[in-house]
Amino acid sequence: MIKLYIIASIGIALMFTVDIFILTHPGLSIKKHLMLFLTSSALNFLHIYTNYSPMLFVTLTVTSLLLITFTKKLYSVFYMPFGYILNCILLNLISFAGNMLWNISIKELNSDQYLMIIYMSCTIAASCPVLYLVRRLLDRSLISIFEKMDKKMIAFISLTLLLCAFMIFTMASFFDTLEITHREFFLMVSSLVLYFLFTMCIIFIVLYESKKSYEAQKKVEYLENLNEYTKNLEMVYNNLRSFRHDYINIMTSLAAYIDEKKYDELETFFYDHILPVQKNLTQKNSSLNSLLHIHILELKSILYTKLILAVNQDIEVNIDIPDEIDSIDMDPIDLTRMLGIYLDNAVEACLETRRPAINLHLGKMNEDVVIIISNTFIDKGLSITQMHKKEVTTKKAGHGIGLYNVSEILNRYDNIYHETLIKEDLFIQQVQITKMRT
Repeated sequence: MIKLYIIASIGIALMFTVDIFILTHPGLSIKKHLMLFLTSSALNFLHIYTNYSPMLFVTLTVTSLLLITFTKKLYSVFYMPFGYILNCILLNLISFAGNMLWNISIKELNSDQYLMIIYMSCTIAASCPVLYLVRRLLDRSLISIFEKMDKKMIAFISLTLLLCAFMIFTMASFFDTLEITHREFFLMVSSLVLYFLFTMCIIFIVLYESKKSYEAQKKVEYLENLNEYTKNLEMVYNNLRSFRHDYINIMTSLAAYIDEKKYDELETFFYDHILPVQKNLTQKNSSLNSLLHIHILELKSILYTKLILAVNQDIEVNIDIPDEIDSIDMDPIDLTRMLGIYLDNAVEACLETRRPAINLHLGKMNEDVVIIISNTFIDKGLSITQMHKKEVTTKKAGHGIGLYNVSEILNRYDNIYHETLIKEDLFIQQVQITKMRT
């Protein structure tokens, strides 16, 4: 009997491993697949040996958490329960075919090691094309939705899949020791399939609503950015028009000082009134000219809004955008959230210094886009690791989630490399976004 338990546990673990190999390919190394296989084998053996139904939850939960650790993707928690459900249904469909063709009962299958190996091998062979199609569906449509889901929604879908797996296991195992007719076998298998389809319909409805909600949020973010961008353009235009109106008065004042040979007063007037206005307009004009290289409205609007805000607070802003930026392989909402947090932090930090300054570089390195934001700051003793932890801050209570949120965003992307540096009196954020291959 122990030999049968070992064969069954190894067979189920092999099914799990094949499932994960196809769904995550080429994401995991052979070593990680082996660790999943060994862990699954041990847990499945305990489950079969103890015949304790809740052990299924333990098996799927532990292997799912291990998979999350390996892939660094929270949505990979779906893979184990989904793979188990699919294998269970396919195994029962194959068993039904054996029952109809050769009158092999479930009881005979569970007591014959050779039949067990044959049936499990057929299940693995049947699951491969199905899982391949599922992976294509994930790559084309679902992963982009999964990546934007909050943890509550991921937990809800995970729990739904776990309950479905447990119910299918319970329904199928109820007939393990019973002699049933072809008709009863058909009804049992049909119930499993219908319950699975019902569960998947619920999940797809949830995913569809999540996608609609995300698209609505994206439109709102787009309109807000466009509105903010328009307001800032109007502000610059009004400043230029005001300066044009004041130009004659300024020239008249300069002429009066020169005519009366009041050179000391002229010097004071020039440095106190003329030069600050010129400096402010020069910085704003420089910002506008540099941003002309950006052809992504969301990106242009967030940069212009934040940088003009910095200029208006007498922060020295240096902008370097040498290349034409027309596409970035990152979701626009995530991109604007990331840059908004980085620039807000940069403004707040540099205002605490004697000579506040922010430097922005946005350029291309081959096909990759590189963003570097640096600012003057006062070192308050927090390490870079601490700064990226949730609710760790040098600000008032209720702050400190900005860099943590950015980390959460960037962790969802395989094509983004990020580094935070401190060099002398500069705090530097470097982001490299590689072009994804299609």
